[in-house]
Amino acid sequence: MRLQNLCHHTAAEGRKVITITVLIADDQELIRESLELIISSDSRFSVVGTAKDGREAVELAGRLKPDIILMDIRMPEINGLECVSIIKERNSAIRIIMLTTFDDDQYVYEAVKNGADGFLLKGISKSDLLTSIASVHAGGASVDPQTAQKIFSLFGRLANSSFLSLQTPDEQFKSLTIQEIKIMQLIGKGLSNKEIMQKVNFSEGTVRNYISNILKKLDLRDRTQIAIFAIQSGLMLKNLESLNG
Repeated sequence: MRLQNLCHHTAAEGRKVITITVLIADDQELIRESLELIISSDSRFSVVGTAKDGREAVELAGRLKPDIILMDIRMPEINGLECVSIIKERNSAIRIIMLTTFDDDQYVYEAVKNGADGFLLKGISKSDLLTSIASVHAGGASVDPQTAQKIFSLFGRLANSSFLSLQTPDEQFKSLTIQEIKIMQLIGKGLSNKEIMQKVNFSEGTVRNYISNILKKLDLRDRTQIAIFAIQSGLMLKNLESLNG
């Protein structure tokens, strides 16, 4: 049985290297095999399993506990959107990257709402795929430019509609400290924990603690929902000095 967070030692340095474990979920065998071949060619990653449908993806996610799941949006049994919600509810530490096509616009917002950590087009290059997996594992978000444009366009439409349920008055933010709000704004801009650490001059552990506090105070599930909240609520436009006053 292949294990999560597999380790090996470099011959030259004798130091332990953590391997990022990946689960691939796609109903097309050719895509599963191609992704497994590409990912396995890089020593940073280990493909611990593949799933041909959503039900199998949920089962393997629970059993193998991979670091990253590459998840097709459209799958039989249970679709990718439902899979994200189920898996994140059971284990929020698992990072999920959605595999999309150009005509998946209607699913993008639902996937973000359910906790997806990234979006990649199926035609992505090998180098971009591997870089994206590493970035998401490190705490960042990875979104291809076309999908990013769709997301921002959707948020723009939501901002002008009555559907914007997270649009709240300033009282909503009274429980948040200035540093928490600043970190939320940086998350809303797509920065990873390490990038935020450099911006605010905190250790990565301190940044994680702030994020945990934010999640608890606002009853959110993960950092992706923090980003959505920051954008939808208008927090990205708030002036920290005015809040401090």
